[in-house]
Amino acid sequence: MTKLSHLELRGSHLKGPIPPTVGNLISLRHLSLSSDLPTGPLPPELGKLVNLKHLSISGGLSSGPIPPEIGNLFNLEILHLSGDRLSGPIPAELGNLISLQHLELRGSLLTGPVPAELGNLANLQHLELGGELLTGPIPPELGNLASLRSLEIFRTQLSGPIPPELGNLTNLQRLEIFRTQLSGPIPPELGNLTDLETLNLRQNELSGPIPPELGNLTQLAAMALWHNKLTGPIPPELGNLTNLTNLSLTGNKLTGQIPSELGYLKNLVELEISDNLLSGLIPRELGRIPNLSILFLSRNQWEGCIPEGLQDVPQNDMPDLELPFCR
Repeated sequence: MTKLSHLELRGSHLKGPIPPTVGNLISLRHLSLSSDLPTGPLPPELGKLVNLKHLSISGGLSSGPIPPEIGNLFNLEILHLSGDRLSGPIPAELGNLISLQHLELRGSLLTGPVPAELGNLANLQHLELGGELLTGPIPPELGNLASLRSLEIFRTQLSGPIPPELGNLTNLQRLEIFRTQLSGPIPPELGNLTDLETLNLRQNELSGPIPPELGNLTQLAAMALWHNKLTGPIPPELGNLTNLTNLSLTGNKLTGQIPSELGYLKNLVELEISDNLLSGLIPRELGRIPNLSILFLSRNQWEGCIPEGLQDVPQNDMPDLELPFCR
């Protein structure tokens, strides 16, 4: 068994904890284990598998604290640990995994801060963190992850501002930070992320204006800023996002008029800006967006009439506006 290089076991039939003797499988390069049944904690002997490149443990087999000894696995490229019973802090020793490209840690009982040492992972391309008991700020050191393409942080108690250093991640294609306690403004430095395709900052406590610099994100396909505390106008610069298919700003405190420049978004399928403090006329340019399928504008302070074409949008809340259609 010491020559075994690949071990993958999945299914509800797996019972009992991972034995410490797993550390004897010194030739192992790929270890993937998953079970629906609750078991014991992750053994620190996993740190002896120095040839390991892929470590994935999920479900009931992923419980208890993350062993700091995993930080000894210098050849590791993929680390995926997830489970409702995964608990305790994220070890700072994970910052030693210099070969790591993919890091995914999800556990309902993970606690404490995100270690700044994760900013040492120079080869990391994907980082995903989820844990309802994680606290503290997002470390600005994450802005050092120059190879990062996807950053997802969700369902946490993380607080404080979004670090402007995230604007250094110029290879980033997906940025999703949602359902946290993060507050303060959206950093204008995020406008530097010109390869970004998805920007999801929904369901936080973010405040202040929408930075006009977000209009630089011309590769963006989806922008979700709903259910924050954003104020000020919708920047007309968002009309530069001609690849955008989904724009959701619902549930903020945005004011002013809808900029007519949103009519330039010819690929837009979904536009949701209900439940704000917007006012004035609904621009007729919205009725010229050819593929618009979802449009929600209610619970604002509109005047005038509903432009031609909007009544044909398949999913809309036009009856709730209590305005006549333009003739």
